[in-house]
Amino acid sequence: MIFSMELKNNFGKLIAWTIVIVILLGLMTAFFPLLVEPQMTNITESLIFSMGDVTRNILGIEDGFDLTNISEYIALIYYYIGILVFMFAMQIGASSLSKEQASGNISYIYSNPISKSEIVTGKLIADTIIYIFLLIFLSLATFGFIYAIKAVGINAEYISNFSNFDVLEAILRIFISLLGGGLVFMAIGFFISTCSWQSLHQDAIATLFIFLIILLTVIAKAVGGGFLKAVSFFPNEVFKPYSFISSNLNLVGLGLNLVIFIVFIILTYLVYGSKELKY
Repeated sequence: MIFSMELKNNFGKLIAWTIVIVILLGLMTAFFPLLVEPQMTNITESLIFSMGDVTRNILGIEDGFDLTNISEYIALIYYYIGILVFMFAMQIGASSLSKEQASGNISYIYSNPISKSEIVTGKLIADTIIYIFLLIFLSLATFGFIYAIKAVGINAEYISNFSNFDVLEAILRIFISLLGGGLVFMAIGFFISTCSWQSLHQDAIATLFIFLIILLTVIAKAVGGGFLKAVSFFPNEVFKPYSFISSNLNLVGLGLNLVIFIVFIILTYLVYGSKELKY
């Protein structure tokens, strides 16, 4: 019951976010045939190399970044789109456990033989599936856009050196990176949801939290030092798509984020289990 209710409640949000992100994805992917043209490549690379290391780092352009490599270009796109993807993950988590009480559905839920832990489990599984659906839709759209570029044949002589397998491998790596980062943010969102009695402002709280994380990341990259080292363990940095494309993984950061995920899920069960629900 909880599982199906949560799926239905978030299905509309899934469709709306998918449409918006796919449009942005399509617009950004459409630039690739222009960028691989030699003249445009030279201009763009000159612009990139004229930037300072800090500016390039903030923009997500790593050392050795190859603009004409489709895998790395897709990773750069998702470096920016990933902000919206993580925002979606945290929003569905942050409103999950508070919206039933705010809407009055909690009395109906408790009229059935169901425990609080079952409520958390059902919603967690449903929201995870919703998030995976988003990533699947984006993965399919990404492959479709790139296949269309190859089929149309714009600057085909410059983009014929990458195969469908290269694209699929890159998309799979990016899928894994976004899945990991999104689940960490979702777990934080679930905990926030247990601390609230209403879901009215939960989306705004989740959005502000993501923006704060991004702001701190930008500031850390500008300041450097120990602050940058600390920020490198943030989920958005540990699960950067380019890190998974280049296999340059922050293993300590991955382990730490796994611990963060587990801790916030455990706290969610503990806090929600001891919470007095008014209905």
